[in-house]
Amino acid sequence: MKRDFAKPRLVVSRCFFEHTRYDGGIISDDLLKKLEKYVDFIKVCPEVEIGLPTPREPIDVFLIDGEIRLLNKTLSVDLTDRMLEFSRKFAQTISTLGVDGMILKSKSPSCGLNDAKLYGPNGKVVSKTPGLFAKTMLEMLIGIPIESEMRLTNDKLRFEFLSTVFTLAKFRNVNNKQELIEFHASNKLFFMAKNEALMRQMGKIVARKGFKEIKEEYETILRKLLKTHVKKPRMINALMHMYGYFKEKVSSDEKAYFMDLLTGYSTNTVSLQSILTLLKSWALRFEEEYLLKQTIFEPYPMDLEAERESREYK
Repeated sequence: MKRDFAKPRLVVSRCFFEHTRYDGGIISDDLLKKLEKYVDFIKVCPEVEIGLPTPREPIDVFLIDGEIRLLNKTLSVDLTDRMLEFSRKFAQTISTLGVDGMILKSKSPSCGLNDAKLYGPNGKVVSKTPGLFAKTMLEMLIGIPIESEMRLTNDKLRFEFLSTVFTLAKFRNVNNKQELIEFHASNKLFFMAKNEALMRQMGKIVARKGFKEIKEEYETILRKLLKTHVKKPRMINALMHMYGYFKEKVSSDEKAYFMDLLTGYSTNTVSLQSILTLLKSWALRFEEEYLLKQTIFEPYPMDLEAERESREYK
């Protein structure tokens, strides 16, 4: 059963696609290239937006008299107020557009999440800091997942971010009570692997009458749940729940094989994908339509993760 994915709306740094870097260059990133056919991008280069040319004199974040300032190398041009004004207006606009996430350029004085170099007035690096644009996004867009392209090379962070933005995109397209019921049902096992207590709380909300009011309440809990990272014990609990559909149908040898795989997964010698593949084959064999609709098998398009089997939860 092929899954249909809603298109997430992602804000991304323009330098991944256009020649907007200070040196006129462009950044090549494999994940962002793959994402192009699956998402709608909103591209932004804060430095260009505040009127800087391309190419341009490099700028950096400085600590001057206890204050964070965005300056050129000679400290003769202060761009702090212009950057903050643009960033606040941008955040206000984005908050009305139903954006599902952001991917910003690492180490940038404007877009770096927490890895831009912070210089002292003597020009020496004293620490690391968020870029001014990124800092404003983190402060004003609390409910939106924000990552950098460098952090997304980590398997766990990549999984958490992509599963979150594709789930939020699907939820954004829920337009009535029946669609909300179906959304919750198809994500139940994925939600169980994230946070079973919140999953059950969301189920109680769905069971109530109405739509608009309960959708807003549901979304609040959903965003809280999606911020919870998958841990191995919770994933094993979800896998055992899935196994419950087959324990009276498969042979004793198949049961033993599943348990061996589960033990291997718990000790990092068997991949999660191996167990999910087995469970899906059983779902197909026994025509378990409910399980076949579960997003846990593919929370986002599989080709967005080059090495799915390397992902582990502890």
